[in-house]
Amino acid sequence: MGDHDEFEDSQFPDNDEFIPYVTAGNLQQKNGAKVALWGKVTKVSASEGFYIKTVDDQEVLVRVKRPLDEPLEGWYEVYGVSQGKSVLCDEYVPFSQEMCKNIDTEGHKGLARLLAALDDPWNLGEDNYMAGVEPME
Repeated sequence: MGDHDEFEDSQFPDNDEFIPYVTAGNLQQKNGAKVALWGKVTKVSASEGFYIKTVDDQEVLVRVKRPLDEPLEGWYEVYGVSQGKSVLCDEYVPFSQEMCKNIDTEGHKGLARLLAALDDPWNLGEDNYMAGVEPME
């Protein structure tokens, strides 16, 4: 049998790699890297893409690779590559109305700050917290 790539879920490209959440405040330090951010659409520009206001209350331009062919409003999760003050968008996913009712902007800001502080959040090091712990027989 051939390989099973055709069964891979194409909705989540590269889902084996961690894409950090950012806010407008730490977008520049991730320049050139893949990022994810939350924002509420503030305006749509046919030529450029659309602007979102992020959880830290700043506007970010989301550049799209193809002209927009749908009205955009409300909250989106945007995936793309940081270009300093803007994002080159790979995909954007609208929040459901249920999610929009109680978006925890403070919590999300805290998460983005934490992830920015940790360069490699899933690497706990070789023996930092297990030092002195003996394996069970």
